[in-house]
Amino acid sequence: MGQDSVDRDSVFSNYKSVFSRQFAVSLAVEFIGVMFFQILGATAKKGMEPWVNALALAVWIYTAANISGGHLNPAVTLSMAFCGFFPVVHSVVYVILQIVGAILGAVITAFLVPGASLQMGDGGPGCFDRTIIPEGISDRQVMWWECIMTFTLISCVYACGVAKPGHGSHTPLVVGFALFCCAGSGGQYTGGALNPARVLGPLAAFGCGDGIVRKYLAGECLAALFAMSVFAFVSGLGPLNPWMARRALNLSIPESYYLWITGSPPARLQKTGRENINDFMTKFQKFHSEADEEDAAEAKEESSFLERFFGVKRRQAKAAVSDSEALA
Repeated sequence: MGQDSVDRDSVFSNYKSVFSRQFAVSLAVEFIGVMFFQILGATAKKGMEPWVNALALAVWIYTAANISGGHLNPAVTLSMAFCGFFPVVHSVVYVILQIVGAILGAVITAFLVPGASLQMGDGGPGCFDRTIIPEGISDRQVMWWECIMTFTLISCVYACGVAKPGHGSHTPLVVGFALFCCAGSGGQYTGGALNPARVLGPLAAFGCGDGIVRKYLAGECLAALFAMSVFAFVSGLGPLNPWMARRALNLSIPESYYLWITGSPPARLQKTGRENINDFMTKFQKFHSEADEEDAAEAKEESSFLERFFGVKRRQAKAAVSDSEALA
């Protein structure tokens, strides 16, 4: 391998080496993808918002998946970085370009929509402000609705686009369906942002959402941490996580953090200088299989609570001894 390897089953964890020329292409794709997602989502016809946003997200994930991983959402990117499925350097640059892409998308929207203008305040196209929040909904409810919906979206990303076996080419469509479900549920209370870039873009372009934006961002960031924690508990940390990498690849502490930050294995393990973590997945698979065998062996040696309480193993041992004596 070593030629900017792509794992087609786990599309969201794909990335290019920072030392490869394709890295700049992946950054451009994230920027362009969020920009068009912002434009399409912000200009959806009334009543069609869930469908338009869901399909726009699915289309652009399909477009970007094999190039950049198709994150298009800072909450997704940061969650995967913390869990060890995406490098820190990539994540920081991705988040910056995702936000800038959303800002440019909102600026373009201001020139495309009649009556819209820059810095017009609340009510701008695609704004998440108090004009879209029904009366009686508190700021705290806005935050927790955003948390619940974003958690659903990111959990779908983990289950379909990160975990193995993944769902391959169906992943973008399933993630789009997750957005559709959330937008059709809690979206009636918050507008259904589920994406910090989609909140910050209109804020910068139109000056809308003052005083409520932080609740959206808090809910989405909490969801990123919750989704990461649940997936790590169920399926384990990612291969870039320093603790995992040290054990599986026999790395030193500085080497393991270098891998997590840059996504590039240490020079002593590389042949072309363009390898990423996908080139070393056989070592991780071997490590996990050996760990499973050790756990199974320990489980056989250890007696259960019922066995200890009732002395099952002791009786079996005595029966084995008596049988051997009888045979003798």
